Amino acid sequence: MAFDLNGIDIHSPSRYAHSFPWAEWDLLRREAPVFWYERDDIEPFWAVTRHAEVMVISERPKIFINGGPRLRLALKGETELLRGGLDSFGQSRGWNPQEPPDITFMDDPQHRAVRKHASWAFTQGCMRSFASHFDQMAVGFTAEFMAELARGGEVDFVRHLASKLPLAAISEIIGLSAGDWKKILIWSNAIIGEVSPEHVLPGETLTQAAERNMNEFRLYLEELVQAHRKPGGGPSDFVNRLVTATVDGKLQNDQQLIGYLFVLIGAGNDTTRNATAGGLVALLEHPEQRDLLCANPGLISGAVDEILRWTSPVISFLRTATEDFQLLDKTIRAGETVCMFYPSANRDERVFADPYRFDIQRNPNPHLTFGFGAHFCLGTNLAKAELRSAIAALLPVLPRLKLGGMGHRIPNTHVSGFAELPVALA
Repeated sequence: MAFDLNGIDIHSPSRYAHSFPWAEWDLLRREAPVFWYERDDIEPFWAVTRHAEVMVISERPKIFINGGPRLRLALKGETELLRGGLDSFGQSRGWNPQEPPDITFMDDPQHRAVRKHASWAFTQGCMRSFASHFDQMAVGFTAEFMAELARGGEVDFVRHLASKLPLAAISEIIGLSAGDWKKILIWSNAIIGEVSPEHVLPGETLTQAAERNMNEFRLYLEELVQAHRKPGGGPSDFVNRLVTATVDGKLQNDQQLIGYLFVLIGAGNDTTRNATAGGLVALLEHPEQRDLLCANPGLISGAVDEILRWTSPVISFLRTATEDFQLLDKTIRAGETVCMFYPSANRDERVFADPYRFDIQRNPNPHLTFGFGAHFCLGTNLAKAELRSAIAALLPVLPRLKLGGMGHRIPNTHVSGFAELPVALA
């Protein structure tokens, strides 16, 4: 039977506004797991949808690099906010336009050298030292959320709970003032183009508002870095270490440090927030799994991994081939782009038994939510610790919750999540 793959859409942000393109990914995994994707409104790329091939690419960072012309899916004529915002801010400071905007655009040896200066803060041991504190914060945030619900009506779970612990956790690790958390959340949302109407100035478009907010964030980080460069350093041990660390025998400049902090804070906030909100939806839509977890809290580690597989908060990343490479029966030419779709890999029937079943006891669970290889997410241990604390705090109240009206998803091809998720008392 012939299948027409030319009519499928896996690249338009609007296609992700309500759900993932599961049917399209299923078809691609089955019929064309490495597919040359050409559409009028986007530069062509190889769509890679199976677990094994995503692993093959991820294991070869010298052949498939981050530092090529594309790292995120973007429509023709659409500026990637992460690059465009940095360029506009950097021009006023005479920054080097050839410098990677942040660590996600770097390749080894620069990537390895820069990454090691923050890795100490995200080890399993470090996360264990924060565990009880995360638990306490999660319990407090959950109590505040339940108090809001007790007033009657629906309450936005994202705003009143899911966004709080990730922001508090990454801020405390980096050493950011609690008084700044509210505006940092606004700035973090702007990174993925999610700007609430109340944060748009008169006469601004949403894109302009996002760029302005990101540049305000960079100004904040610039002041933070410069304060820690002064004799004696500043109050943040994390930032003090960064400003005194050397790469190839040289201190990092403001451009490099701001880019590093920019992505650490942004990624440290939105990924876990989106997984927490998506995890609540999964548990409430699968009451038998909710009840199993409530009756057996010892299953929480497995639940965390299954929530991460199920929600797949990072949708895609692109890499650029540095040489010709044979992947299955396709030849990827040097200079061509491959796009790895992580939610599709996390539903691969060849790896996961009954992949469309939400199962908190799934074992093994080799999901690729945090990527693989050299660019494996630096904040994996932090994200799991946060999600574990958030779910543990919710367990006593889960049976009392129900989903409210339609949630508002972020129409984005890079990250997945809810901008708003109404919840009510059952």
